[in-house]
Amino acid sequence: MSDVVIQIYGIRTVEDARMVVSSGALHIGVSYGSIQHTPGQLTCEQAKEIFEGVQPEAVRVGLTCATDIDEITNDLNQAMPDVLHLSGDIDGILPEDVCELKRRFPKLKIMQAIPVLDGVPLHEQKALDYVRAYEAVSDFFLIDTKAPHADDIGATGLTHDRGIDAKIVASTTVPCIIAGGLDEHNVAEAIHEVEPWGVDSFTHTNYSDSRAHGLRCKDPDKVRAFVEAVRNA
Repeated sequence: MSDVVIQIYGIRTVEDARMVVSSGALHIGVSYGSIQHTPGQLTCEQAKEIFEGVQPEAVRVGLTCATDIDEITNDLNQAMPDVLHLSGDIDGILPEDVCELKRRFPKLKIMQAIPVLDGVPLHEQKALDYVRAYEAVSDFFLIDTKAPHADDIGATGLTHDRGIDAKIVASTTVPCIIAGGLDEHNVAEAIHEVEPWGVDSFTHTNYSDSRAHGLRCKDPDKVRAFVEAVRNA
């Protein structure tokens, strides 16, 4: 049985958060902020309700695509997660900025997204450069597929070369969560190939119909299937 950490993203209600945790995925991811950066992003008030309403064993992960640390500070003062996931333009928030955030919020853990481009060899990407630059200020890395022309990292539902993930994981002592198009059919293979600390799912644990765009967007059957696949890997 695998003991890999399971993180489920796209949580928009307390009910979905509780369902995900009761299904065995203890890391719940919420995208939020006072300024709208991405579709499906919650307000700080909505995020606070979820953070305060989940079971005590849950690890509350808050995603921001903001790069202004004063904006991020304002959002954190309104809704405080256990882990802050920095998923905006990585070149827009420097390691010294992250260090300042950690100074302002000493108990807050930082998860820095590491962008990987699909179909591009590792030596032609900056992923390992980012790992070296940010590992001193990051408690976790989330390795995710970046759309070529997007500023933010992830939430594409697209896969990438897991061999790149394996090389990133081998290059650092920072715990790595892998993401990008993972579902119940491919997550076990990814775990065996990469040996990550954790795995993440957003798109493929949503409903496949119009409910995916609403607040209750997580499909309990898909969440349970994903958790079972991870546990059996």
